[in-house]
Amino acid sequence: MKEELYVIPFKGLSVGVHSFEWHIGKDFFAAYEMSEIVDADISVKIRMIKHVQFLEIGFSLEGWAEVRCDRCLDPLAVDIATEAALYVKFEEGSVEDDEHDVIVLSRNENELSLTSCLYEYAHLALPVRRVHPEGKCNRDMITRLEQYLVKSAEPLQR
Repeated sequence: MKEELYVIPFKGLSVGVHSFEWHIGKDFFAAYEMSEIVDADISVKIRMIKHVQFLEIGFSLEGWAEVRCDRCLDPLAVDIATEAALYVKFEEGSVEDDEHDVIVLSRNENELSLTSCLYEYAHLALPVRRVHPEGKCNRDMITRLEQYLVKSAEPLQR
């Protein structure tokens, strides 16, 4: 993955609205060792409003991602559709901000990498429970799992 693909060189841009479109897929997530996303086809649309003192960035991610089924561990495609907002403030020196949707940059910065934001937003858009529809899980795995169930437990849904 080329990180420079997901960088906004804001210093040379005029005050106003700017749009960017990118695509993130398998190679993007393969660069992260702990990614839950195995494969993907996600369109990213960025709408940035450059103000004199700060940047306002709107994200829209839409597509699909392949993850592992929580029940049988086979590949499972899930839809991705999310929007997020991020604000970039400029301060002298290094200043920390506790806000989760605010980044603070030095006034000397010329560009902003959105790579980690795209990774996080894609993962946050994943459903909490990731399982195949009933009857679509890998039957061999379900049979093996049922061998370990306590007798009083109900059988797994197939």
